[in-house]
Amino acid sequence: QTAVLQKTGQLVAAVSIRVPSDTHQPSLAVQIPVGLFLPAGVTLTIDDKKPLNLALQTCDLKGCYAAMPISAELLGDLKGGKKLAVSFQNLTKENISVPLQLANFGQAYQKIQ
Repeated sequence: QTAVLQKTGQLVAAVSIRVPSDTHQPSLAVQIPVGLFLPAGVTLTIDDKKPLNLALQTCDLKGCYAAMPISAELLGDLKGGKKLAVSFQNLTKENISVPLQLANFGQAYQKIQ
């Protein structure tokens, strides 16, 4: 799922799930814009669950990236969740939170398994 600014089309956050055919171990990848306070990383929060902190692994001209394997518990939370908040800090350490909807996550996940 991707969130962009309506006026400019600039990417604000993108979250993708992939399931490699060789391992069948799902993984989650996050892309956020450049120009951030990198030590803060990125935080994912599903509804009122405990936040997951991810370190940013690399950046290029298109954005900064983090990834992690998806545990069975996290997969269940994603399937049963309503909202995923992707949070990070800009260079002035201002918190930015981007809400993404999880309404059809379970159906979409079944298609990529």
